[in-house]
Amino acid sequence: MEPFPPFKSERVSRRRYERERRGRQEAERILEHLSRELYEANAALKAQAASLEETVRHRTEELRAAKVAAETASDAKSAFLAMISHEIRTPLNGVLGMATVLAETELDAVQMDMAEVILTSGNGLLALLNDVLDLSKIEARQMEIEEIGFDLANLMAEQRRIFELRAAEKGLSFRMSGQAGLPSYIQGDPNRLRQVVSNLLSNAMKFTAKGGVHLDVSLDQWLLTVAVTDTGPGVPETKRHKLFKPFSQTDASITRQYGGTGLGLAISRQVCRLMGGDLVFRPARGGGSVFTATMRLSPPNVGAAPVDLGHCPFQKVLGARRWRILVAEDSETNRKVVELLLKPFDLDIRMVFDGAQAVEQHLARPFDLILMDVNMPVMNGLAAASLIRQEEERIGAERVPIIALTANAMTHQVSDYLRQGIDAHVAKPVRREDLARAMALQLCEQTRALMQG
Repeated sequence: MEPFPPFKSERVSRRRYERERRGRQEAERILEHLSRELYEANAALKAQAASLEETVRHRTEELRAAKVAAETASDAKSAFLAMISHEIRTPLNGVLGMATVLAETELDAVQMDMAEVILTSGNGLLALLNDVLDLSKIEARQMEIEEIGFDLANLMAEQRRIFELRAAEKGLSFRMSGQAGLPSYIQGDPNRLRQVVSNLLSNAMKFTAKGGVHLDVSLDQWLLTVAVTDTGPGVPETKRHKLFKPFSQTDASITRQYGGTGLGLAISRQVCRLMGGDLVFRPARGGGSVFTATMRLSPPNVGAAPVDLGHCPFQKVLGARRWRILVAEDSETNRKVVELLLKPFDLDIRMVFDGAQAVEQHLARPFDLILMDVNMPVMNGLAAASLIRQEEERIGAERVPIIALTANAMTHQVSDYLRQGIDAHVAKPVRREDLARAMALQLCEQTRALMQG
């Protein structure tokens, strides 16, 4: 048989080849198209990534600049408040100090009324200044809560005595319950606790025209609860959301009728929360208001003595002997104020005008206690305190108590003083009782040693 004609096989192979070639060309075309699309998508993605990176970098720079601006503004605000506080407190120290002493002299009824108006107005200005500073500390997260031992029963008894007198002057009744179960020694911040209780009682007295005020105190598992109930007009439900807002009153007419800035409750609530509690409101039955503050306290440290004057009153301490007191103060007015405020106590007081003189006088013949202004010419109070501490360490002498007597009252300023050799701080304007208490706290141990000896 003859073989199959070769030309037919070649035609079949050629057609198969052409189909395969066209298939490869189509596949290459599709692959090239997809590669180009992938390349273009990748290029677009890179462009988007670069744009996003630039946007993020630009936004980061904006945020960094905004952070720096905010920090600068905060620092400027703190510096401004510190400056304003100092500049207001300095002349106010002279006004209140002299008015206090003036009211203790022999005055007729009209003159006494004038002196009391000066004192009331000055104390109102001081309270406003303190509230503004406290609010600024809270906003800057700089308010510090101390943890020291104190006599809780004595602190609440002190508040009862103060507000019993105020209630009697206004013709109101005042009642306190729960005091019998309070411990004489506990850990916490007595100054902030006193601030909250005093604010709640002051508000209750202010807004109560008839009836009375009831203070109830209890301590359970170291949580202190202070409830203040009054028979005043109460707070309408539609106004209660304003109670704890700074510079806010439940009624615009309240400011005109009663005075005040609306800062007290806002500050008190923040203090309570910093102390692990809260401050809440509820209406009292039959009308009136109930403000309940809770604050977390701690059990006393074993073997530690309370930093409190309940068993060591300042009259007793300052009268234990004729203490030698050195006062370093460059202002003549402030020197007169300190001298007159301490006049009721039999003290040996020496005055110097700057820190260099304070160091010289103390090293020549050591004093029992030094009252040191901070801002003074020649040598400031902190430099003087540092030199005194260095000399004490060098010769092994006992540490003399140094109290900063200054118009600088910002938290960071006081903390800085305590790190630089200062033992305590009393802010101007100086009240006699505050100064005497601070001095007595520093001299209390020496007084106990004298009495035991």
